[in-house]
Amino acid sequence: MLKNLIGKIFGKDHDHSALDGFFLDVRCRECNDKFHLFIHKSWELSHNFEEDGSITYFLKKKIFGVGCPNQITVDMKFDSDKNLISRHIENGDFLED
Repeated sequence: MLKNLIGKIFGKDHDHSALDGFFLDVRCRECNDKFHLFIHKSWELSHNFEEDGSITYFLKKKIFGVGCPNQITVDMKFDSDKNLISRHIENGDFLED
């Protein structure tokens, strides 16, 4: 049973789209290193309690490369259904498919 669970989590056939998340692809503006990160919406997004009583979500991610002093900062805002509303990046660029 444990072997099956480990295979589902770390196996090559594991489908990340089945999880509650998305891939974040960015590039460092200083050294051009590329980063391919999986963001889990279930536990990486933080709650934001709005004045009207609604709940939205946000993500603040700091990304560091090896051997580069540059720090990439990503800020993302999500609606109450965890759909992306806006995004901003400092010291890097978003990579599109």
